[in-house]
Amino acid sequence: MSKNGQRLFRNFDPYITSPFGYRINPISNERSLHAGVDYGTNGKKIPCYGLTIGEVIKTGFQKALGNYVYINYPSLGHGALYQHLDSIKVKKGEKVTKDTVIGITGATGEVTGIHLHFGWFPSSDINKDWYSINFENYETYEFPVEVSIIGTPTSRDLFKDQIEVLISNLRLRDNPNGKILGYIRKGIYNILDNKIDAGYTWYKIGNNMWIAYTSEYGKLYLKEEIKEEPPKKEVANNSEIDTTEEEKIEKDEINNDYQNNDKETEDDTKIREDEPKIGGFRAFFQKLFEFFKKILKKLGIM
Repeated sequence: MSKNGQRLFRNFDPYITSPFGYRINPISNERSLHAGVDYGTNGKKIPCYGLTIGEVIKTGFQKALGNYVYINYPSLGHGALYQHLDSIKVKKGEKVTKDTVIGITGATGEVTGIHLHFGWFPSSDINKDWYSINFENYETYEFPVEVSIIGTPTSRDLFKDQIEVLISNLRLRDNPNGKILGYIRKGIYNILDNKIDAGYTWYKIGNNMWIAYTSEYGKLYLKEEIKEEPPKKEVANNSEIDTTEEEKIEKDEINNDYQNNDKETEDDTKIREDEPKIGGFRAFFQKLFEFFKKILKKLGIM
């Protein structure tokens, strides 16, 4: 059963036909070091892939190796040799990823059937010739744990409590001092809650997303408090009067003026309406006086 072989294929679990180590060479019938791991593919020619981000160092053909490809994987600290390929799908200097097809398994070179011979060695040996390379057992290699980069930073908001992550390897946990989810992406995040645990202040920046804080790898931004200013006071007649009270007094005075003006207008109107009535009575009594005056003259009284 293979431990690491499945990383080289898609939708196929390869089996080991010949492990790393000394054996009787099936071609020469001599005991020698088998400097790699042979993976069987049930006699089928199938694609084999890259392991991670890397670079093609050399490709070619050699009598014993058949079609081969050397690739350096710096993040793994190792180089790889793909041998006996039916065809090569990359070229020297090309950048590869785990989704890059390196070649198709075959039976080129000195072989007994279709398979992939996979050699594994330190990156420091990448430019050495085959006989000088210190090959290792690929099946015993421990791949580093892949850690996800998580988080969607936001922009600075003066009215929210926020924290800025300054480093790229700050662990993100599901609870204070809880399970590691990955690394939090650098940037600014809104603070939803906080707790103190194990000597650290923990800040919640999302649903089940907590980070520990120290000034070495984070920066806090506390929201600005908005304070309401009390009503301004002005000094009048050596006493303090609230502007609100003064406005009320002024408003009352204006209302009184309007009311007085309305009353005066009503009185004037009433006088003007009464004037014709007074004038009529006056003319009547004047005529009556003249009438009695004439009668008195005729009677010789006047």
